[in-house]
Amino acid sequence: MSAMQPHNKLYRPIFILCFLLSFSLTSQAEPHVPDEEQPIHITADHLEVQEKTGISTYTGNVNIQQGSLELTGDTVTIIHPDGQLEMVKAYGAPAQFKRFSQVEQSWINGQANLIQYNTKYKTILLSGDAKVMQPGKHTITGSNIFYDVSKQTLMAKGSKDGHNRVSVTFKPAPSDDKE
Repeated sequence: MSAMQPHNKLYRPIFILCFLLSFSLTSQAEPHVPDEEQPIHITADHLEVQEKTGISTYTGNVNIQQGSLELTGDTVTIIHPDGQLEMVKAYGAPAQFKRFSQVEQSWINGQANLIQYNTKYKTILLSGDAKVMQPGKHTITGSNIFYDVSKQTLMAKGSKDGHNRVSVTFKPAPSDDKE
């Protein structure tokens, strides 16, 4: 049996190398994990938690990240009854969000006085001087903008009094004409 030990010692580094190579190749082949399935990370200057009501209030330079989705605000209220995250409300002048669209391979940015992120339905509602931009493509403004993260659909509304109507600006694609 002692004759087998040197033989095993010789193959051990080769086995480890093959194992590591196979692991790195399979991890590169794994599909992209959607933002809504990734953990949520929060930083702020101050936190107050009310366990009985399931409400946490973060104040001062609040930053929330979930995958490529980033939400910032002056004050953020998180509603989490029974320990289950339901709603995130970001208040700011303005509160802002950004998310990388895997479909279009570009960033989507938004801002409003209030941004509500519903984790159950994976939706974002921007209220008060709302604006959503896809740099180099378009800008949408209105009183309220509703964005469905999973479906990547958007609806905008103007104010009821008609003063803050929906506005859309499209940037044309660059022309290939060189005449």
